[in-house]
Amino acid sequence: MTNKNYLLDKEFLKQLDNDRNRVVSVKLIAMDFDENPLEEILGQVTSGSINIDGTSAVRRTCSLSLVANELNIHEYYWGIKSKFKVYIGLKNRINEDYPEIIWFN
Repeated sequence: MTNKNYLLDKEFLKQLDNDRNRVVSVKLIAMDFDENPLEEILGQVTSGSINIDGTSAVRRTCSLSLVANELNIHEYYWGIKSKFKVYIGLKNRINEDYPEIIWFN
């Protein structure tokens, strides 16, 4: 694998976006209020949406359905007042110099 940043490779990203047989993954990371990671869920997305609204008090919302191979989580971290990060990944079948999953935050 090369040290080249795939996010700067416009041609690669265009090909990745045009892949008709794309496989979408998600990485959800629960965080404490100091933004330290607590737990992670990794899986394949089956459906969902992410909305961003700069005029709303709730600026970002997401709804995801996913299939996770391993799931050993604590319900406390995933409560309604939790902070979390979402990374969406696309399976890379285009350029083997880049990682198997291309992650976008």
